[in-house]
Amino acid sequence: MPSGGSLGDRQRPQGRTARGGYASPVAAEIERKFLLDEVPDRLQGRSGRRIEQGYLTKAEEVEVRLRREEDRHQLTAKRGHGEVREEIEVDLDADQFEALWPLTDPRRLRKTRYLVSLGEGLEAEVDLYDGDLKGLVTAEVEFDSERQSRGFRPPAWLGQEVSDDRRYSNSSLALEGIPSLSSSEEEKPEDTSSREYRLKSEENPSEGLRRIARGRVEKALERLDDADGEGLAGAIHGARKDLKKLRGLLRLVRAELGKKAFRAENSRYRDAGRQLSGSRDAEVKLETLLALRRRFDDLPGEGAERWEGLLEGERDAIATAMRNDREGRVAGARKAIAAGREEISRWSLRSDSWALIEPGISSSYRDGRRALRRAEADPSADSVHEWRKRAKDLWYQLRIVEDAWPALLGETVDQAHELTELLGDHHDLAVLAGDLGSRETVAARDALEAAIEKRQQELLEAALELGHRLYAEKPKAFRLRIERYWRAWRGA
Repeated sequence: MPSGGSLGDRQRPQGRTARGGYASPVAAEIERKFLLDEVPDRLQGRSGRRIEQGYLTKAEEVEVRLRREEDRHQLTAKRGHGEVREEIEVDLDADQFEALWPLTDPRRLRKTRYLVSLGEGLEAEVDLYDGDLKGLVTAEVEFDSERQSRGFRPPAWLGQEVSDDRRYSNSSLALEGIPSLSSSEEEKPEDTSSREYRLKSEENPSEGLRRIARGRVEKALERLDDADGEGLAGAIHGARKDLKKLRGLLRLVRAELGKKAFRAENSRYRDAGRQLSGSRDAEVKLETLLALRRRFDDLPGEGAERWEGLLEGERDAIATAMRNDREGRVAGARKAIAAGREEISRWSLRSDSWALIEPGISSSYRDGRRALRRAEADPSADSVHEWRKRAKDLWYQLRIVEDAWPALLGETVDQAHELTELLGDHHDLAVLAGDLGSRETVAARDALEAAIEKRQQELLEAALELGHRLYAEKPKAFRLRIERYWRAWRGA
């Protein structure tokens, strides 16, 4: 899913704002951004739309902006960074906009936007900037799903991709201006494709898996090195996701690595993730309660607000402790991750045939199917959480081989992802219920527990329905199908 954790209330209806505008539901914005070397010839003769944007706030993970586009006025809040972000928009009338616009000074930019068709229902939004940003040309392509985004192969004229480069976000451009490149960057732009979490048709499979592993290690280290202050929480969250992807890859090649090597490598990255877990766990509990309050309007206000305040205080205290202890747990995690970087080249991956990945993919599918049955028979928090872990293994591993047949495997990847989101939200609620049970000062405990249980039941019903589709094949049939895709793709 595009949006993570228990913020996955993806079906919230539109609602009228207090002053008459309309707010869109919290939605996932899936887009990739590119830096163009020059104005494309294909814009000649086209008319563009003038856009002005100003930023009311700009934190590391959240931005709130005003946009005027011809006669339309909007307030937009976005959270996250990179290819997938959460977004909510509120339409304003002209008077509301003009009342807020002075608060954006001097965090503003102006640009003209042109739409260029890319075929297959996709468009590039090409932006030519004015004022202090004059000469800058970027393009954004928005997608309906992460699968569609991963399958997109940009034409050469789109130039260098900067989706993960915060300096080219509109908010950073408004605040900092055009990024300056060092001479080394100008001479050799970063090859972001080397970190793609997928095998490529032209590469040796065992070396490709090492490349993917090194990419996750390097990305996690960069996040922890570059973040500071308020940005540390987002960096830790991103680094933990990198480590989870890496552990999914390790399970894929467990048979090739051998028990001893697998246990050592898995323990290395598991323990590093645990050192970083405190601040994120506290944040997730707060986010889960907020999502619960949005879903159930009749929750008792006094009890929920009191609990929310306690969680906010604990989250802030843990975040402060983590920032003050960068030389402690964060540094310890970084040291462990860095130590694993050199070990990757020594991984014993001898096979480059189907035998390299067959045991891992077969086990993930078979174990996930069994976990589904256990969760259906015993819908306890532990059973559901175990199913989630096995579904995540399958999701990570199928992403690695998705290019074997994108049109067919892509749908399975999306199903596995959606399932992990449903089960993840269920687990977050279980953690929240445990937190509630440990407190003595929260009023209306029964009503809050009932709301948690009701939402968990909704999520589990949806997960079981999706799970029966995802795991419909018998394990042998699934294995043979993926093997046929692999052999056709690899020519073996």
